[in-house]
Amino acid sequence: MAPKKSAFFVFITCHRNEEIKKGNKAPSFLELTTKLSPIWNTLTDDEKDKYKVLANKYNSTQVQKKPLKHISDMQNNSHDFWIMQKYLAEMFGRISDNEELFKKKFILLHINCHTHGEERYYFPAEIAALEFSLIDGISRTYHQVIGISKIYPRGFAGSMRQFSDRFHRILCFDEHPDDYQQIILEFSTFLNDGIINHADLKEGTLDLPYLFTMESEIVDDERSKSIFKIGSVERLLFEIKKKINLNLDTQNLRSGNSVNDILESDMYGYGLGCKYHELRDISYMCSKARIIQWMSNICKHISENTGLRLKPGRHTAVQLRNGSKLIIENEHLPLSKEDLNIG
Repeated sequence: MAPKKSAFFVFITCHRNEEIKKGNKAPSFLELTTKLSPIWNTLTDDEKDKYKVLANKYNSTQVQKKPLKHISDMQNNSHDFWIMQKYLAEMFGRISDNEELFKKKFILLHINCHTHGEERYYFPAEIAALEFSLIDGISRTYHQVIGISKIYPRGFAGSMRQFSDRFHRILCFDEHPDDYQQIILEFSTFLNDGIINHADLKEGTLDLPYLFTMESEIVDDERSKSIFKIGSVERLLFEIKKKINLNLDTQNLRSGNSVNDILESDMYGYGLGCKYHELRDISYMCSKARIIQWMSNICKHISENTGLRLKPGRHTAVQLRNGSKLIIENEHLPLSKEDLNIG
């Protein structure tokens, strides 16, 4: 069994990897130990914690092959997660009270992929995002089905079809919009809530908001890195509950009421998916239906524990006469029964 690594060993390994990435000659561990020991001793406990986490992960896997690469991979993924946690802690720390929290807007994201898992190809098949606040529910949505008919690796079409049949039914060889640059521009415009252009994307100066999705949906692959900041919707809900002290209530710790249970309960049916999935009667596979589900479940859970007043059609879906469901995806659209003609 390989000897266990300390947090300090991981710290100097991460620094060594950074030097290599910059094109510098890899320094020896003796040199690094001499150079970095004073810096390590000045770090706070919180700053050292992320290296302790990496060390525990490394030791628990008992990896004996390519240990430095393994630590580097864990560092990249854990660093992103640590940055997201730090951002959330700072953001919620700036929120003064529940009134401000309830008005705060968040963006949820779900992406279905064209993929061949063994080769780790990931092409977006569907992107859905929504902006919401606890007080008003949905304010804006974005949705796009995406094709790869011109570029997909044809040798893997069979395996990609199997993945599609299981998760979203969007066929990789169907004709859908596939101008990635234009799609990214339109999506970034939605996130920015204002007009941007291709030059803005190239310059990398946009300060786009965090997007929150399920941790299981985040691909740990260097090729998936982008201009977007992706966070965990589970962590978002946890921080909301923490801010209003819901996590201190023993009722919220009972079985079946975990963060994941709350988010995934009550899968919505016909009427809440996109046109592509609705026409095929598979709205439960739609990315848009998923994020509406998350948003609604977050708001319902907070309402049950705080008295937050829910608005049918904004926080939760309304039932129509034909049995389908409806939720208003734009805050400027009418909401009354008369205007919606649902009687």
